[in-house]
Amino acid sequence: MKLHKKLMIVYLVTILLPIVGLTNYFLNQMSDLIIRYVSDSYQKILVQSNNGIYYNIRFYESILDNLTVSEPVQNVLTEPEVYREKGVIIMNREISRAVRFIQAYQATDVESIEFFSTSPDVMSDGVYLFPEDRLRRVLGLNEIPDSKFWILEQVDGKYYYALVRPMYSIGQFKKIGYIKLTIQIPSVTYVQETLGNKADASGSLIIADSKGTIMFNPDTAQLGKPLPQEIVEETSTDRSSESELNLHIQGTDYVMWYRKLQNVDWTMYLLVPKASIQSKVNEIRQTILTVSIICMIIFSFLTLLITRQLTRGIRRLHAKVSRVGRGVLSTSRRVHVKGDEIDELDRNFDNMLDNLRDLIHQNYVEKLERREMELNFLQAQINPHFLYNTLDAIKNEIDMDEKQTAIGMVVALADLFRISVSKGSNTIRFEQEIDHAKCYLKILEIRFGARHTVEWQIDPQIPSLYTLKIILQPLLENAIQHGLKGMAAGSVTVIGELTEQAVIVTVRDNGVGMTKVQAETLLSDHSPSKGIGLYNVNSRIRMYFGGEYGLSIKSEPGKGTEVVLTLPVLEGVEHV
Repeated sequence: MKLHKKLMIVYLVTILLPIVGLTNYFLNQMSDLIIRYVSDSYQKILVQSNNGIYYNIRFYESILDNLTVSEPVQNVLTEPEVYREKGVIIMNREISRAVRFIQAYQATDVESIEFFSTSPDVMSDGVYLFPEDRLRRVLGLNEIPDSKFWILEQVDGKYYYALVRPMYSIGQFKKIGYIKLTIQIPSVTYVQETLGNKADASGSLIIADSKGTIMFNPDTAQLGKPLPQEIVEETSTDRSSESELNLHIQGTDYVMWYRKLQNVDWTMYLLVPKASIQSKVNEIRQTILTVSIICMIIFSFLTLLITRQLTRGIRRLHAKVSRVGRGVLSTSRRVHVKGDEIDELDRNFDNMLDNLRDLIHQNYVEKLERREMELNFLQAQINPHFLYNTLDAIKNEIDMDEKQTAIGMVVALADLFRISVSKGSNTIRFEQEIDHAKCYLKILEIRFGARHTVEWQIDPQIPSLYTLKIILQPLLENAIQHGLKGMAAGSVTVIGELTEQAVIVTVRDNGVGMTKVQAETLLSDHSPSKGIGLYNVNSRIRMYFGGEYGLSIKSEPGKGTEVVLTLPVLEGVEHV
């Protein structure tokens, strides 16, 4: 694994993962704080709503207090016979004057004000004054409480609040009747609008009386109905009204707070779907998570850039070492500036490569010079070998006064040396190499006669290719002088084959042959007794072209010998 990736893993393990863990911890703590904050907010709203409703209730109760001590009202209820004499019109006018004053200047949302007399002789005006029996019928009660109370009243399909309280005479302090104030519902519970603005719009404010009858609900269809049983069960136990209750009503989870209203037997319930509270937490959590993920991506990218920048020198040095490991010593040089330890190591590595290249170059040149000297030495060994034998044969012909034969040998020897010299080049065409071998055979034929036959089977494409000079003549010499030694007549076949990879020349004789050990010795030991020619030819070929080229010998005693010469396909001198 690369170093900068390891550094990234270290960053993830030591920095990023702890940050993620701490972020998750603080998210949970923040969620708890938000939930507590939301809970406190709803409880404050509940208190504010409670205070607002209490203020409204007290306001309308004060209206009844004023009307109760109003002189016209007291006179009508305490002295009904007096007003019977005055007539209904006079009585209605006096009561109307007191009532309309309150309606005009204090409570414009009052629907109606009605007075109910306990006297059986009361005369009703059909607007303000009625007998007590009418109140019983309207309320559906057999007995009317002797204390004030609020009820929910439905008139023509519309709901109103009705405040009823007994009235007593000021002078005698005895009950003279009841007063009933009918009020529009929003005038008492307008705080629901405040709830919608300050809290979650999905929160519901429910007001119920001591009997569990719903006195207020945003859904008017629920007015007058009993509270859900789940609310009744949760609030029936003795617990603080400020506690947070979890309810499950009709498949929906709610969080509920409740508080009893002051000076009235009502209880206010605030129900908020738990999903709406959780949605706020999830929204903030999602925002924080999104910002955190973006920050982590940015920090990770910056960390990657920084680690790559920090490890750039190491990666550059690693690339150089890898190239050197593959044998490439020529690395690109760069201007070194003063830097950290990696730059110093890089600079020293470049200096080491320079010294190594100088040493390799020096060693390589020395090896080339030594190889060239060895090649020249081997070739020098081959040329005198032919020269000594041929000159000795020419001397013998001259001694025997065979001038024409001697001249033919001299001409053949001149051609042989002309090809051997080849203007100082070590490579010639196969055509010239074959002519060189035939000059050698001609000299042998002049010296010894045509005792052996030589057959040439050369691929027509081979003569135009190039090869090292003086490689066929030693093979023919070895085949005739050693392979056919002692035979009155023998044959040698020279076969030249061309493949895609090599030129294969086979020199085959039908002579005495040799053992496998003797054949291997010819190419491994160059003592004169075992064939200096074959060893030299094999060494020259391997020095020039590599170990995959050279000679191989196949032979069996009494079955002849086959020497196979493998050479590269050279179409020009520049390919050597």
